[in-house]
Amino acid sequence: MKVRRFAFLLALFYTAFLFAATPTINWVHLSSANGDLDVPNDGKEQTSSLVFDVDLDGLNDFVISERTEAPAVTWFRRTADGWSKFIVEDKPLHIEAGSDLHDIDNDGDLDILMGGDWQNNEIWWWENPYPHYDAHTPWKRYLVKNWGGHKHHDQLFGDYDGDFKMELAYWCQNDGDLYVAEIPDDPKAAQPWPAQVIYHYHRDSEMQQRGSYPDFKGVNEHEGMAQADIDGDGVMDLIAGGRWFKHLQGGTYAENIIDAGYTFSRAAAGQLIEGGRPEVILVVGDGLAPMMLYEWQERGDEPGQKGAGAWLATELLPEVDNGHSLKILDFDGDGHLDIWNAEMRLGGGNPDAVNRILLGDGKGHFEEMVISSGFANHESKIVDLDGDGDYDILGKPYGWETPRLDIWLQNGTGEVISARQGSLKADVGLQLYSLRFEFDSAGVPETIAKVKQMGFKSVELSSYYGHSPAEFKKILQQNGLRSPSMLFDYQRFADDLDGIVKEANLFGATHVGLAWIPHGATFTRQDMDKAIADFNRFGKQLKAKGLTFFYHLHGYEFTSDEQGFFIEALMAGTEPHYVTFELDAFWTAITGFDPVRVMQKYAGRFDLIHVKDLRPRTVVSTSGGAPDETSVPIGSGCINFPALFRVAANQNVKLYFIEDEAKEAADQIPVSVTYLQTLK
Repeated sequence: MKVRRFAFLLALFYTAFLFAATPTINWVHLSSANGDLDVPNDGKEQTSSLVFDVDLDGLNDFVISERTEAPAVTWFRRTADGWSKFIVEDKPLHIEAGSDLHDIDNDGDLDILMGGDWQNNEIWWWENPYPHYDAHTPWKRYLVKNWGGHKHHDQLFGDYDGDFKMELAYWCQNDGDLYVAEIPDDPKAAQPWPAQVIYHYHRDSEMQQRGSYPDFKGVNEHEGMAQADIDGDGVMDLIAGGRWFKHLQGGTYAENIIDAGYTFSRAAAGQLIEGGRPEVILVVGDGLAPMMLYEWQERGDEPGQKGAGAWLATELLPEVDNGHSLKILDFDGDGHLDIWNAEMRLGGGNPDAVNRILLGDGKGHFEEMVISSGFANHESKIVDLDGDGDYDILGKPYGWETPRLDIWLQNGTGEVISARQGSLKADVGLQLYSLRFEFDSAGVPETIAKVKQMGFKSVELSSYYGHSPAEFKKILQQNGLRSPSMLFDYQRFADDLDGIVKEANLFGATHVGLAWIPHGATFTRQDMDKAIADFNRFGKQLKAKGLTFFYHLHGYEFTSDEQGFFIEALMAGTEPHYVTFELDAFWTAITGFDPVRVMQKYAGRFDLIHVKDLRPRTVVSTSGGAPDETSVPIGSGCINFPALFRVAANQNVKLYFIEDEAKEAADQIPVSVTYLQTLK
């Protein structure tokens, strides 16, 4: 049992380290039982919850479903002093646990999807009516499924076939089937959605299961869903029912067993042990069973062995009691993933129900931090509920003392940084690499004129696109554009620093930098050490010439070895007086790190930001490369730009540039500009 053994053997060392790195947390508990917030309805069976920014104000709201009374679905809008309740579904509806959200109709706001329980064969989605909200007016509901068997415990959107379009995966337990459905081009007209079975389980018998389960569990019943790129091919894989599924072609998926003895479980996946494939966590949702960590073990590096092996199971907790809430996240911001899990009080039992975080060290060791005990959590969520940038907990019991909601705010509510309005006070320029295809097809003068028409006043240069520096400068001047920042190749800094200074002075640039450290297939500590020495040298020489040297982070700096994360060495080894940095929000987020937390951790080290958004649920990568399709219009991805801009303003970040690497950048950039205007 890695959690307790680690705590026993290294208690003194780890406690000292933990408290040095993590300030004491004061969890402020709010509850509907105390009148702190309203209850969803008068029903006793609260089945699912979702947390997201419903009304696009930058602050998370939350949604609760209940399956015995009306209104069946309500949402709670974050206000200045709490939450206000609104209706989503005004009728009673038999809704199961395991809902999800996505911009189903592609109109810029997130919609809700929920599945029917054992009493019906339907799945529905509700259209977000943004911006027209009324507390008593329900949202419009559409059908996704109305055929086949009943009970749909778990649905999950993801790009499982690598086409950069979301699919919907869902269980139908009464049929014993796992389905994948493409979202129709017109999801409002296409009712129900076509779907394909990718896996079927039989009810004749089952492998001996871990733990014990309630009577309502069927023979060989499967549930649970998560997603991760298990085999590292760049395509998201589906984890479900103790297995993972890899897309092959068309509607065909390959079944791969993780643990056939733990099919009725909650699932999560992430790089808990750094290096290799992501680890998988399975824990009982209903019943008594252990929390298990599964680590992939390769057979070897010889031909025929690579990519073949077995999942090594390690017991983290010997017995979890109805641990129906589970998430992998970096709770304490140390770069290592942690595990959050909270237990139910099913039928009024489990009086010591635990709401816990297992703080990880990236090597498979964990230390338990208990947030609460004695409170029921079913489909609860850990997320920022009050917009102050730290993790809070939405506690939703299934049947314990219902109707009821509980909220734990980490250190109460601090400075609100996620609100959209007023978050951006700086002008934002354009990195011209975004229009590389237009430079080739339309020409430089025409493309620069288009930049002016988009409303930009400044640009960042990384190429002259076939023109001389003087010619390019003239074209910029003709369009009233300036270039305060310029990027050059690494080798040019080593060989021709005087030339860089000359060109920077020609354009009136204040900042010159580079965006790529040469390296082989794998970025190594030796590559980093050389870059640190070179950066300090480049920066000192340029400082004497009146210029500021910067390095543009590109993702591979967030890899680690036995000595730690390379980004830590880069920040510690470079001299702040000579070296500053350009944070690329996209390349930071795609590594699994939070750009806001990176800015906060290395406060004062960033002079520039690339404002670039990442497609939601993109495969985590530290390669420094990604498909162009993962670059989406700002505001439509997964990055919290209002919070990023507020933190950046407090740190006196000087320059901001939109960068869009999609082939459709010319169409996406105006959408990004429009979004940024809403932040002012």
